[in-house]
Amino acid sequence: MPAVSVIIPMYNTEAFIKDCLDSLVAQTFSDFEAIIIDDGSTDESARIAASYASADARFKLIGQPNKGPSEARNTGLKIMRGDYVTFVDSDDCVAPNYLETLFFIAQLHQVDVVCCSVQNIDAAYKIDGSTPNTAISKMLTAEEAARISLYQDSLPDYSAWNKLYKANLWNGKQFPAGTIYEDLAVIPGILLEANKVATTKSKLYFYRKRSGSELATQIERQKIVQILDIAENIFEKMKPVSKPLYKAVRSMLVSAGFSVLMRSSESEETAEFRNRALAHIRKYRFSTFFDLKIRLRNRIAIMLSYLPRSLFLKLLKKGIK
Repeated sequence: MPAVSVIIPMYNTEAFIKDCLDSLVAQTFSDFEAIIIDDGSTDESARIAASYASADARFKLIGQPNKGPSEARNTGLKIMRGDYVTFVDSDDCVAPNYLETLFFIAQLHQVDVVCCSVQNIDAAYKIDGSTPNTAISKMLTAEEAARISLYQDSLPDYSAWNKLYKANLWNGKQFPAGTIYEDLAVIPGILLEANKVATTKSKLYFYRKRSGSELATQIERQKIVQILDIAENIFEKMKPVSKPLYKAVRSMLVSAGFSVLMRSSESEETAEFRNRALAHIRKYRFSTFFDLKIRLRNRIAIMLSYLPRSLFLKLLKKGIK
């Protein structure tokens, strides 16, 4: 059995999948399996991935009809065999010492989750094979880790990638289908169930920032309201745990409210969500404003929310940088 399972959901990333898989081939840690889930790609992604699977027994290519990244990850979770698991998106890359460093920290400190820092790269970036220096790891309790992820401003964040997890944390867990906020729906809860969490400031995960297609942008605008359901669900589950976690999840709920108002259009279809978002903001804005851990952009948005509604929404739409 491999020590680590790497799950790679893939959909139409022919321009980037080679970089991604090359970065795994180059790992200084070899005891892993790479499970590539082809989520119904219509370009050359599957052909490229198949060449890796035929050349290296550690790589496996699994095909399925297009169901979205959540279901692709879920397929990988069902068949993984490693003691630990990590997720790498097919247009991203990892440093050569990504697996070695995270596995070493997990073993050294006997923690269930290890999280590294992320380096943003653009579409033209090519991996150069350099090995980043490894920063000292920091230890957190599960509650501290979940709380930090909800504030969305430090490590650990609530992204599924850039983390190594003890595989048994995922027993009975899966990503919700049909949402663009699947990570938020799952990862804070995973962190809360860990025995301990370690973080390192080493930038070992390379996240590729690329402009989305017009279709993808339209889909995101249509689905932005889903974040409110997710935020409300997390709020109800976590608010009884402790006062610090309640403050963090309250901040997350207010932030989700601002996201809905800022990125959705006023229509009959979104009216209920927008009204709920505004209600959460009005209920929790005063206490949230005095939480020193919230992001500056949320503090500014809270101040704007005291303006007349039409003016507040107009300024919010312009965006808060």
